[in-house]
Amino acid sequence: MKWWRQRKEEDLDAEIRNHLNEAIRDRLERGEMPEQARANALREFGNVGLVKEVTREMWGWVWLERFGQDLRSGLRLLRKNPGFAAVAVLSLALGIGANTAIFSMVNAVLLRPLPYPDSDRLAIVWQKYTKRGWGLVPMSYPNFAALREQSQVFESVGAASYGVFNLTANGGPERLLGMRVSANLFTVLGVSPAVGRAILPEEDKPGAQRVAILSHELWQRRFGSDAGIAGKSLTLNGEAYTIVGVMPPDFQYPPPFTVTIASTAMAMPKADLWVPLAMATNQAGVGSRNFQMIGRLKPGVSSTQAQAEMNAIAGRLEQQYPGPNTGMEFSLTTLRQQVTGSVRQALWVLFGVVGFILLIACANVANMLLARASGRRRELAVRLAVGASRLRLIRQLLTESVMLASVGGALGLLLAYWGCKLLIAINPDRIPRATEIRINWYVLGFTVALTLLTGVIFGLMPALSASKLDLNESLKEGGRSASGGVSGGRSRQLLVVAEVALSLVLLIGAGLMIRSFARLLATDPGFKPERLLTLRLTLPSANYGPQQQQIGFYQQLMQRIERLPGVEAVGAINRLPMTGDSDNSGFAIEGHAPANPNERIYAAHRVVNPDYFRALGVPLQRGRAFTAGDAAGAPGVAIINQTAARVFWPNEDPLGKRIGPDGFPPGTWLTIVGVIDDVRHAALGVEPQPEIYWPYSQKTDRRIDLLIRTTADPLSLAGAVRSEIWAIDKDLPVSDVKTMDELLSGSVAQPRFYALLLAAFAVVALLLAIVGLYGVMSYAVNQRTHEIGIRMALGGSPRDVLRLSINQGMRLALIGIGIGLGGALALTRLMKTLLFGVSTTDPLTFTVIALLLTFVALLACWIPARRATKVDPLIALRCE
Repeated sequence: MKWWRQRKEEDLDAEIRNHLNEAIRDRLERGEMPEQARANALREFGNVGLVKEVTREMWGWVWLERFGQDLRSGLRLLRKNPGFAAVAVLSLALGIGANTAIFSMVNAVLLRPLPYPDSDRLAIVWQKYTKRGWGLVPMSYPNFAALREQSQVFESVGAASYGVFNLTANGGPERLLGMRVSANLFTVLGVSPAVGRAILPEEDKPGAQRVAILSHELWQRRFGSDAGIAGKSLTLNGEAYTIVGVMPPDFQYPPPFTVTIASTAMAMPKADLWVPLAMATNQAGVGSRNFQMIGRLKPGVSSTQAQAEMNAIAGRLEQQYPGPNTGMEFSLTTLRQQVTGSVRQALWVLFGVVGFILLIACANVANMLLARASGRRRELAVRLAVGASRLRLIRQLLTESVMLASVGGALGLLLAYWGCKLLIAINPDRIPRATEIRINWYVLGFTVALTLLTGVIFGLMPALSASKLDLNESLKEGGRSASGGVSGGRSRQLLVVAEVALSLVLLIGAGLMIRSFARLLATDPGFKPERLLTLRLTLPSANYGPQQQQIGFYQQLMQRIERLPGVEAVGAINRLPMTGDSDNSGFAIEGHAPANPNERIYAAHRVVNPDYFRALGVPLQRGRAFTAGDAAGAPGVAIINQTAARVFWPNEDPLGKRIGPDGFPPGTWLTIVGVIDDVRHAALGVEPQPEIYWPYSQKTDRRIDLLIRTTADPLSLAGAVRSEIWAIDKDLPVSDVKTMDELLSGSVAQPRFYALLLAAFAVVALLLAIVGLYGVMSYAVNQRTHEIGIRMALGGSPRDVLRLSINQGMRLALIGIGIGLGGALALTRLMKTLLFGVSTTDPLTFTVIALLLTFVALLACWIPARRATKVDPLIALRCE
């Protein structure tokens, strides 16, 4: 290759020299190249070097060598300016690292397909009662059966319902959350067990043999990954089940998602096992809404087409089952939309935020390159003078930019790796698929593409500006210290304005989130969460059948716990606050028949013990609390909250009124004996709903959550409470042992996560913007050293110089703040659903953030301006 290249150069030597002379002659005739510039160029490089330069330019096969020369040239310049390189690389690393970390989250949560074959064809169908204000509710079994028979848009449909199972084994009792599923559910999902088999159709019938399929995690944790597990038995809720299979490690159904059911945001918990659905359908009527329906759409069927069919079937079912189905609609949502719906907008907002940070970083580095290019004017002018094209200079400068971006991208990838670890560590449970956040090939490809694009973005403006030179002026002796020109100065000023504007938008967004989170934390939950220990029990029907047996267990347990040292009060309820659980049911008001006899009114029902309100710290507004006299056989009583009193008895005193809740024997009436303060049961950000309480001694619930108010650290009593429970029943699992403070903190985990990330990114943006403003001001001071020296020599005071310099920087900052305020007014509307108690145009936030940025910008301008006041006039004049 070497000899062939040498021969080619020799053959073309004469032709190249002629071409060069003609090019120089043409430029001289057009006045583009003064004689002195030509002489300077020839002395600088020599004809031989020039011939080789042009030869290599004409032969495209040596482009790689030229690229290597550009890289070496860029490396030499960076070695000469290590401070410049460090600041540029760090700025880019922050921008690229933040984008890569958030993209890894967006990719894992929003972009990657769900772990089911053809997952985009899977859809969930809910019942919806818009007129009742419920939103979505689970499906009733008769409605599911009707959809299964009448629908033409699904290949197959399955159903599932949550169930609580107490596992008793040698490893100790454990409460498991399982699902009762139709036999074809795994076929609908397109997934088969990794060990054993799926549920057979004949096993999904009443009276069939009880079988169970284990999750991979449960199989490993409780059964030691026993490969021969299929065919063995286990005891659930006191009854024997045969294990027939184990699901794959990555299988999870339902996948993690949050859905608003009956006005309450509920996170779908992870299932530990699956059993046949038939056991849950024996007494499932139209009014019992406990089932999820999932179907696989036929190929080519869109969600819109499927929803149209759902609407038609809902109309027929409303006529077939009036009352429970009055006003009922079906809502079809693809499984992917269901999983990502609650976080989609927030994640795209975060992705836009880190995009702003990258733009600020690019503007920063572009400003630095513009400033540095002014010091290279003589070098670039000589290259142009001896024949280098403008495109050739742009390519060299872009190569240097991409090289900077590559180093920043490599460091940013390392920051993103740590960032992903941090995102998983601080991520709330309600961000679905968060455990899948990682740096994979898709993320790596995104980072590489982003790095190259970044190098072009921040390098293009300086390259274009630097390649526009006046050769005659630039090659003069004083050209080395010439300024960057009017256009270069304007470009730097525009970049600073853009940085300040983008930073203000991010700071206002973060300020709104922080203010919203503060409002959320300041919300009164309606009870006193301090020193409260909570835990969960579920009584199996096999061991606790009659209601009197359940009541006896609870009474005995309460007495034992109350005697423990450090216990102030013991409460019990079937749905603990701040857990997202809700159980709405219909009821009738004596003497108030609804206008439509097929419509019912609904409220959340709670089963409590007499000491519950004292243990939770809920004030009683009117009437009395429950007492020991409100026992089985005594007149039925109930307590309601203020919202129920306001909604159902707006102009009446509810005390003494009677209600007939669903679930009680026909003709049973409960007398309202008290009204309590509202409790924000679902979450701090959810308004209280109508609630009805009755004593567990009059109608029990197998699931009971205990609240124990203590005089010291609640967790210090956890062991003693477990011992008291197991002293009564050694096979009864105790689960979810937490303090109420933990539950309260968990309920605000998602907004805290968003506020924390936005605040961190806003601080990074602010630092980058201030560095950019400071850099421009420092450069301006250096460029005006001669002017400052003249002003001071003519009698100008340091105060005048200080005011002149600060005015120049603050003018840019104030323009950026004005543009940023307009941008924030437009863009913060995207955050409306993420805020609580704060408007997207909150005047206080906008004012405080604008003043904060103004102060910081003033500080960034004052430091270089103060340095300008210390310029010695003699030295300043001598340097020119």
